[in-house]
Amino acid sequence: MSSQKGNVSRSRGQKHQNTAAFKNDKYGATVQVKKAKSKIHDGLCQHCKGVLEWKVKYNKYKTLTQPRKCVKCSQKTVKDAYHIICKPCSLQLEICCKCGKKEDIVIP
Repeated sequence: MSSQKGNVSRSRGQKHQNTAAFKNDKYGATVQVKKAKSKIHDGLCQHCKGVLEWKVKYNKYKTLTQPRKCVKCSQKTVKDAYHIICKPCSLQLEICCKCGKKEDIVIP
């Protein structure tokens, strides 16, 4: 049993394997999918950029409808989904817009 305490490895392989990869625009791209695919994720660390790219790839990315409040300056200036810090604060403090950590910011 895979949920046993202390059982680290499985004794058999994967039961079901997908034959075709998931396509988020299989039945024609909607407006939301087109916007999400064209979005450039900047001001993020490598990990957060990968997370947002995964969300776009598997149709999990939801756009922001109203601006959110920045955790640094407390202004309603965050326009991007899943971000907690606005662009000016992120550039000034040199931190990731999504997680707020002082990591290497990836330039798109």
